[in-house]
Amino acid sequence: MPIYTYTAIDPQGRRQSGQADADNIDMLEARLGQRQLVLIRAKPKRASSALVLPRGVGRRELIHFCFQMEQMVNAGVGLLEGLHDYADSLEAGRFRDVVAGVADKIESGMTFSEALAQFPQEFPELFVNLVMAGEQSGELGKVLGHLTESLKWQDEMISRTRKALSYPLFVAVVVMGVVSFMMIYVVPQITQFIVSMGGELPWHTRLLIAVSNGMANGWPWLFGLPVVTFVVAKLILKRSLEARRWFDAGKLRLWVVGPVLEKIVMARFAHYFTLLFQAGLPVLQCIELCTGVVGNLQVARILEQARSHIAQGESVSEALAESGLFPRLVVRLLKVGERSGDLGKALSNVNYFYQRDVDDAIGRMQAMIEPALNIIIGAIMGWVMLSVLGPVYDMISKVQF
Repeated sequence: MPIYTYTAIDPQGRRQSGQADADNIDMLEARLGQRQLVLIRAKPKRASSALVLPRGVGRRELIHFCFQMEQMVNAGVGLLEGLHDYADSLEAGRFRDVVAGVADKIESGMTFSEALAQFPQEFPELFVNLVMAGEQSGELGKVLGHLTESLKWQDEMISRTRKALSYPLFVAVVVMGVVSFMMIYVVPQITQFIVSMGGELPWHTRLLIAVSNGMANGWPWLFGLPVVTFVVAKLILKRSLEARRWFDAGKLRLWVVGPVLEKIVMARFAHYFTLLFQAGLPVLQCIELCTGVVGNLQVARILEQARSHIAQGESVSEALAESGLFPRLVVRLLKVGERSGDLGKALSNVNYFYQRDVDDAIGRMQAMIEPALNIIIGAIMGWVMLSVLGPVYDMISKVQF
């Protein structure tokens, strides 16, 4: 179905521009008329260049969408009416066209989840499956509320992680820049003066001179090799599934950062597993959907193995215990939930456990990285100052006045 770029006028006489799919101009005009828009002109959208990547819906836009739809559904407003009202409240852009497109799909006979599935770049599979579960259980408003809270939690976690890493990364980049400038430009001039004064140089000064000469002579390799390595690594990871799995497994073994990443991955799994199970989806389908959102192929493979064990008759707690990913406390909570017949509550407790664990881990990581950076910076600067000023002081002290 072709996509048209249109210009229309609303009942207040304001111009509205956007995009919508339709079989022809007449269908487009009819659809806009249902939204009380009068079509002025429209033309088929040209195929975008291969270099221009399509942009999906941002997380905050999804949060607003879920919140607004939850409020309208709980207030008894019809789904179509709510979508049209919400689309009209948005500014002209990609998201308004998507919402209007969802409404058009529903008008053509699709369910809400089926209409959302027509826009996979904006609404991921897990999102669509949760909406489908809400439709089937008759609790669409409740599911949309859970989705709102889930997206808020995810947004907050990403914001906290970025905040924890942004300062150390900024300091590291600045320090590397200053050290490179000193080694390439400042130190050679100072060491040339020290060598010209004669005398025996200590080992740490000779090491500084060797490092400085190496960086001064090989600076193209120093700055170019990391860029080339990054590009090659990206290409390899893009083409090889096994390389991505190896890379994801290596990230979990990094010093300080690795354990925090593992907790974040497991918190994401526990959060979405709880959300899907409480929406009424079967356990096997919950784990299958979660393997696609944990963000780590190594963990996803282990979860897929646990899923196969559950399919063969093992309990959830036994399968997850065999995976080796979950601590004993989590396994014990799940086992108690299975025995009491209230696995949903047990999963909620596991979700709380991991959210709290992630918060603590991010705080500890931030507390460890900053002092470690300060120690490294102090050691580098101390080495440079000692290597430069030490020989100068020794030579001055030997001068007889």
